[in-house]
Amino acid sequence: MEEYNSAAEILKRYQNGERYFCDIDMENESFEGATLQGVTFERSFLYADFRGANLKNSKFINGNIKCCDFRDADLTNAHFENVAIESSAFKGAVVEGIYFDRNWCFGQEVSQKDFEESIRFTDY
Repeated sequence: MEEYNSAAEILKRYQNGERYFCDIDMENESFEGATLQGVTFERSFLYADFRGANLKNSKFINGNIKCCDFRDADLTNAHFENVAIESSAFKGAVVEGIYFDRNWCFGQEVSQKDFEESIRFTDY
């Protein structure tokens, strides 16, 4: 498992063409306003600020995005599957074409319908 200690390291690798990041454990990092279009985070524990970030076609799979801030981010065609989402904020995010399935919030499975009806409006 490679070490990714900071948002700066992820952004550097992204700028060098890397798009797949697996087994990341990151806390209190900021990607605010960054471009991470097409990125995949798999089996990762992320506690990060993605406010206003370009996350078009991104994937968050089999991980933990608890306490992440996606407010005002562009999540067009983003894919969230089998991730824990407690206390994550999505208010104001662009969510056209978002895929949201088999995710978990406070011990309950949440679906696309749950996202459309309430989760997408969450704020801190």
